[in-house]
Amino acid sequence: MAALQVWVLTDGRLGHLNQLKGLVARLQAKRALAVSWLNIAEQGFSYTGRAGLQAQFGCEQSPDWIIGAGSRTHLPLLWLKWLAGGKALVLMRPSWPLFLFDAVCMPRHDSPPNRQNVLATEGVMNHIVPVTEGRNSAQGLILLGGINKHFVWDSEAVLAQVQQIAAASPGVAWLVSDSPRTPVGLLAKVAELDMVNIETIAYQQTGSGWLQANLAVVGQAWVSCDSVSMVYESISSGAPTGLLALSPLRESRVTKSMGQVLAASLASGFATANLHQVLPSAAYPLWEADRAADWLLKLHGSV
Repeated sequence: MAALQVWVLTDGRLGHLNQLKGLVARLQAKRALAVSWLNIAEQGFSYTGRAGLQAQFGCEQSPDWIIGAGSRTHLPLLWLKWLAGGKALVLMRPSWPLFLFDAVCMPRHDSPPNRQNVLATEGVMNHIVPVTEGRNSAQGLILLGGINKHFVWDSEAVLAQVQQIAAASPGVAWLVSDSPRTPVGLLAKVAELDMVNIETIAYQQTGSGWLQANLAVVGQAWVSCDSVSMVYESISSGAPTGLLALSPLRESRVTKSMGQVLAASLASGFATANLHQVLPSAAYPLWEADRAADWLLKLHGSV
């Protein structure tokens, strides 16, 4: 079977890039692909004819599929579909009408319509590969978000939750990390708790594969509920996951999504979790990149 020619458009944003990487990796595991990437944040995009578009992707052949994520990729994606040919797949709800795209992968919290060409995903797709064997119950991970538009960020409340988790599980070595949104000084306050089973690492000291590597081995992970991408990455990894509690600022797609996570028992809420025991595993496995790849191949695999 000849390799499918796949062009991938990215706006360079890490979350969107991880969605694309996750889907492409699972497609490559199931079907021969020839993949060409274009980062429009770095290289720009020229609205040219077929030959010029092929030159931008460094390809001599037209694409079978064109995949994009992020609003900046939507118009280029449609231009490529019209001028270069191929099926257009967009991740997340597009800014253009759905009928213009051949396939759409959209999180449930975006209220996707029931259409043949729309796949409703559990949260945001990612590049995490699940690991169910060989986890170390004596290691735990705590991931902190920060100032956001959906929840009231209360550093003292978060600090108290971290302290309670560590105090209730003295046999677990907890590694606590922050993120670019975390208020300055919070990670230092965690260190100042001076608890023997807490170690901290600033996000600036972590590499690109740090999160995936740690999620693959820890016995459990806690994530602040404002950090949607990290929540779904933790669940997808197979690590039993808990959500640090924050009060919602308003009802939004993000607060709705976190409510769905708890209602589906994909993660445990801080208020109801038994901190003296290892968190329970998710009610069912979550590997949306793999499910989306199967769906897409069934929908358009004969291209």
